[in-house]
Amino acid sequence: MKSIVSRARCAAIAILCAAIAAACTSSSPVDIDSTSEAAGNASKLEVSPIQVDFGTSGTTASVTLKNTSNTALTWTASENAGWLALGSKSGMVWSDSPKNLSLSVQRSGLAAGKYTTDMTISANKGGGSETVSVSMTVSSTAASSGQLSVSPLQVNFGSTGTNASVTLTNSGNTSLTWTANESAGWLALGATSGTIAAQSQKTLSMSANRTGKSAGTYTTNVQFAAGTAGSATASVSMTVPSTSTSVTLAGQLVDQFDGHALSGLTVQYDGKSAKTDGSGRFTITGSPNSVLQQLTLSGTGVHRRVTFARTGDIQWRVAPSTFDMSAFNDVARDEYGSGTVRWVAPPTIYVDSRPEGFTSAELSTWISQVKVQAAEFVSKWTGATIKPAAVIVTSNPPSDNSPGTIVIHFSEDDSRYGNNSTYIGYARMSYSSSGSITGSAVWLRYLRYSGTTGASKRKGILGHELGHAMGYGHMNGETLSFMEPSLGTKTDLSAFDSHAASLLYTRSPHNTSPDTDSWSSYRGLLVPSGLPIAMEWVCEAEE
Repeated sequence: MKSIVSRARCAAIAILCAAIAAACTSSSPVDIDSTSEAAGNASKLEVSPIQVDFGTSGTTASVTLKNTSNTALTWTASENAGWLALGSKSGMVWSDSPKNLSLSVQRSGLAAGKYTTDMTISANKGGGSETVSVSMTVSSTAASSGQLSVSPLQVNFGSTGTNASVTLTNSGNTSLTWTANESAGWLALGATSGTIAAQSQKTLSMSANRTGKSAGTYTTNVQFAAGTAGSATASVSMTVPSTSTSVTLAGQLVDQFDGHALSGLTVQYDGKSAKTDGSGRFTITGSPNSVLQQLTLSGTGVHRRVTFARTGDIQWRVAPSTFDMSAFNDVARDEYGSGTVRWVAPPTIYVDSRPEGFTSAELSTWISQVKVQAAEFVSKWTGATIKPAAVIVTSNPPSDNSPGTIVIHFSEDDSRYGNNSTYIGYARMSYSSSGSITGSAVWLRYLRYSGTTGASKRKGILGHELGHAMGYGHMNGETLSFMEPSLGTKTDLSAFDSHAASLLYTRSPHNTSPDTDSWSSYRGLLVPSGLPIAMEWVCEAEE
C-alpha cells in the first residue's frame, strides 16, 4: 500500500500527515530506478588535432577544444603516462570560445625508444568524448644531451603585478644555449639568451609596464628555443584596470559546488553591468556605497541568481545550469510555497533518554549511535555550514519545537504516529514567515529494527527525519535523494542532496525559484511575526 502525508501551513496549527500520497521509509528495500537520464541535447565537443607527435626534441604542444553546441560544456581530460603532463585536467568551454589545452613531455630518465599514450577528453550533457594519440621519441643520445623545459607556462600579472619570473631547466647532461623572443611592448625580459649548465636551472625575470595602456586584458607569448635541446612557449597576460579611482563593487564569481572561477558572466549592479574575466573577476566603477542594492548574475552555463550586495563584498557563488533546479524546487521549495526554509543559527540537539511505550536493553546503544549520527547529519544537511551548538542526552529535554532546538525521541506509542502501527518516523518543524526555522522535533520507532542487522535501517530513518527537521520536504520526482518517500536501503545523502544542501544553506531563508534571495530575510529580519508556521511528516513502513 502507499501511505499519504498531509501538509499544513497555518499559524500554530500542525496537521498530522498520515494520509499523503507516498511513504517515507520501508521496512524492506524498495527498488527505485534513479539512474535513467533525460535525453541529452545534441551537444558535441570537437578536439583537434587528435594526433600529437613531439618527435625527438619537442617538449610542448597543445590541442584545441571546440564546443559546437549552444550551451556551455564541462570537460575533463585524463591520461596515465608518467612522461606526459596536461596544463589543465578539467574546465568549461563555451560555444563561441574555443579552449587551448597545453601538453608537455619530459624525456629525462627514459630509455631510448618511441613512447605512445592515449589522452581521453570527455564532455557532459551528451558532449561525447575524443581520444588524442600522443607520442614522443627518446633518441639514443637524449640521455647525454641538453634538455630544456620552462615552468610555469602561464604567467598572469593580474591588475596590479609588475614583476614575475619563469624557471628554465636543463635536465640533460650537457650544457645548452637558449634564446627567448616576444613582441609585446609592455613586457620586458631580464635576458633574451644565455647558457644553462647540465642539470641546472636559470630564473628569468619578467616585468610588465601598464603606462599609456587603456583598460583591458593584454596577452602575449614568449618563445623559448634551445635547438635540439627543445623549445617551449609561455603565455603571459596582464590587466590594466579602469582609470577610475572609485569602485562601487568589485569581486569574483565562482562555481557553487567546486569553486572554480566563472568567466564571461554578466554582472548587473547599481544600474551598470560588467563581464567577468578569465579569473572570474569584475569591477564596476562608481561611488562606494554601504547600502544593500540588488545584484544580478547571469550568463551561459549558469542559473540566473538575484541577490544583494554592497561595496566591500568580494565573492558570489553561482549554480551551474547542470544542477537540476526543478528537483531542488521539489525537495526544498514545494512544500513551503515558492521559498525555502532553513536554520540561520546552530540548533542545540537534545536526545530524549526516556523510552516511550516500550522497554529494550538496546536503548543505550541506540542513544549513543544517534548522538553521533545526528551531529553528522546536521552538518551534511547544511553543506557543512552549520554544526550543532551541542548534542545533549537527557531525561528532561525542553518542550518540542522550543526555539533553537531539535528534540529526538524514541517511541513505540501509536498515538505519536496517528494511531497507526505501520508508521515508523515522525518529524515536526516550525518556521517563521521569513523562512527561518525556529524549532524541530523527531520521533523514531526503532524497536522493529533491533540488533546489528537493523543498524543501517535505523540510521536511514534518523537521517531522513532530520532532513525534514533541517528544511527539506519529500522528493516526489525521479531524482535519487535521501528524501524520496520510499527510503529503501539508503543511509546517506545522494550527490544531488549534497549539492542541494550547499545551495540551501548558502542562500538567505525564503530564497525563491530559480535562485532569488528574499529582500526582508536577507537583511536579517528573522523575528517571527506572530506564531510560527508548522509542518509535519508521519512516515510509514511498507510491509
